[in-house]
Amino acid sequence: MFKFDKYTRAYHISNMIFYLFTLVVIGLIYVYGFYPPIAEVTSGDFFATFGLREFGGSLFFLVLIIVPLMVLFGAAYHLYKAAAFGKHPETAEN
Repeated sequence: MFKFDKYTRAYHISNMIFYLFTLVVIGLIYVYGFYPPIAEVTSGDFFATFGLREFGGSLFFLVLIIVPLMVLFGAAYHLYKAAAFGKHPETAEN
């Protein structure tokens, strides 16, 4: 990644591109790595006997959902900061 000052438009654009690239990589890992086993295991019998193993699998599934949402939030944040750059001056006078 390029080195920019934190409060510049180029910083927010480069971080947004990095987050979008990371989101694409995570999506490919999920589709080709995690989806086939999860699709085979989760049937009607998966929740019929909900025990410790199913609880651990559910926590793992929550982690699988939360990580891309955090990356998506980071990309949206930097997109907003790049679009609104210079419109909200952050000085002591205001």
